[in-house]
Amino acid sequence: MAAAEQPGPRQGSRLAAWGGMLAALILFFLSLSAWSPTADLAFFSMTSLAVAIAVIEMSTKAAWLVYLASGLICLAWPGLAFAWPFLFFFGPYPLIRAWTDRKFAPVAARFLRLAAGTVLAILSVWLFAWPAVRDLADRFGILAWLAGLPGMIGVIVLYDIALGILLQFYGQRLRRH
Repeated sequence: MAAAEQPGPRQGSRLAAWGGMLAALILFFLSLSAWSPTADLAFFSMTSLAVAIAVIEMSTKAAWLVYLASGLICLAWPGLAFAWPFLFFFGPYPLIRAWTDRKFAPVAARFLRLAAGTVLAILSVWLFAWPAVRDLADRFGILAWLAGLPGMIGVIVLYDIALGILLQFYGQRLRRH
């Protein structure tokens, strides 16, 4: 950054406040997901919304810092056993969404988001939930394998639509600028 582009003390304080507040919200929602028996996906989706708001209010680079900082802290609490969906899918997805939406036409961006989301989901399931997937496959046979990937893609499409609606709501009703 050139000297003229450096944020002033007020702008730096504003960015630090936004970053700290959004990281705290992410940790709050991750903690709630660890304690909740049923609302895990809703709380993980709220962590995605917090990362997406970091992109809107700060910048993509700052949002990466919010994601990385909250990711490191969540390894201490609630721990990797509860935080892996955020670390491997719900945290990076809004950052990928912001990048694809800026760089590509809407249809291409949607396709790339779906492809990236599928890769992230497969990677996280393979790393952390493979025994559960194999147990389902053993119980339900070939049907589990045939329905698994299309079902996962359908869930990712629904999640992407829901995130888009939440971002629209934030931009139209909650953001004050």
